[in-house]
Amino acid sequence: MKKFLIFIVLVVAGYFAYDNFLKEKDAVEIKASYNKTREGVNLDAPSIQPRDFASYAGSIKNITNETLNNIVITYLIDAQPSTATIDKLEPGEEKSFTTNSVMLRNMDPGHYLKEVTYDGK
Repeated sequence: MKKFLIFIVLVVAGYFAYDNFLKEKDAVEIKASYNKTREGVNLDAPSIQPRDFASYAGSIKNITNETLNNIVITYLIDAQPSTATIDKLEPGEEKSFTTNSVMLRNMDPGHYLKEVTYDGK
């Protein structure tokens, strides 16, 4: 029983050390929404069906104590990259962004945040 309690204490201490010292913390906070638009239809145009486009729009906030440079936000929409670039974010600063539009190949495609890359000071 004593060995089991020591084991539990070691596991809890290991998790605490990992969570506070080793685990990489998020540097930015993103609030974004998925936007889908449909191209207008012209009766004289050769297209039978209007095309659909999608993008993301939202805001990004720096939640660290250092300046972040060359921020690239990448979403995957219908397996195609949709990116937005921000030059610089000061600590606590929040900026709006809109990713480039991608033409959809499926009616209801999958979409998610792939990555956020940046340079430190």
